[in-house]
Amino acid sequence: MPVWSEPHDLKTWMLHGVSMRGAALLLAVLAILISEVRFSWVEGMLGRYLAVSNPHRPESGNVWEQGRLKQVATQTLEQMINRQLSAQREAREATSLTQLVEGLSASQGTMISAAHFKTLYSQVPETVARSLFSPIFMLRISAEKSWERVYMERENGQVGIYLLDRGNNVLGYTTLSDHQLSSTGAEAPVLAGSLDQQPEFAGRIYAAERFFMALDTLTPEIQRGVLAHPGALLAAEGIPVRVGFSDEVSADMIRIGIEMETPQGSQILLAVGQEWAVWQVRMLLEPRLSNPQPSRQRWPAGGGDR
Repeated sequence: MPVWSEPHDLKTWMLHGVSMRGAALLLAVLAILISEVRFSWVEGMLGRYLAVSNPHRPESGNVWEQGRLKQVATQTLEQMINRQLSAQREAREATSLTQLVEGLSASQGTMISAAHFKTLYSQVPETVARSLFSPIFMLRISAEKSWERVYMERENGQVGIYLLDRGNNVLGYTTLSDHQLSSTGAEAPVLAGSLDQQPEFAGRIYAAERFFMALDTLTPEIQRGVLAHPGALLAAEGIPVRVGFSDEVSADMIRIGIEMETPQGSQILLAVGQEWAVWQVRMLLEPRLSNPQPSRQRWPAGGGDR
């Protein structure tokens, strides 16, 4: 029978302490301590338990409140970024000015490239288009290579349109209402190459910047007589660099060639203008023609800008 009493001397106590059962218990405790120091499994188990039980514990205190506010702020910021990205994507994919305007929110504007806006503008009926911006003015700032982008936003029940340069300086501004817009358009005939390769324009070629600047100073009636459908030019890819006039008059109409600088190379957009209106522009470009001789079939070759 084992003795269930406290040892009365040191020898008996030591004999009990170094028994196999005590040694095994000591080794087990040492193994647990060493594994905890080495692998920190106790902290890991405690952390996993706290993570699993976290939703069921009451949230209180500054730490909990700061965490909650950070989570709310992160979610709000993500929503704002997603809305902005979605709005920009819809603006880039818009195929008409009406679609672009309908996609504008009351609290956030949108930015598109000048090239994209010219394409959308060219589809608007001419009477509405001219009430927004003068097509000649838009062609002029395109030729000057100063027009970079367009910003649009809703303001006081209307839509504000800002034509901006690279430094976001405003080149032009107008407003329009939603019901003013509809989709239409036309394409201008195109020739490959430059004006120098077309003999009919020889001696009557001018820098596009000078041409549109001169045209912009004339009355709307003369502007329409020179370019009846400027929207087709705005819709074309590229930037106008030179303008040439034909030396032939047919039914009081003169052919006009607008040389465009495109990624694919030089292209010529062809248009026709009324002789009397075209002559008004040429007199500004070449003052020596201010006293033209009556009724001529061919124009004299002038010192055009190359």
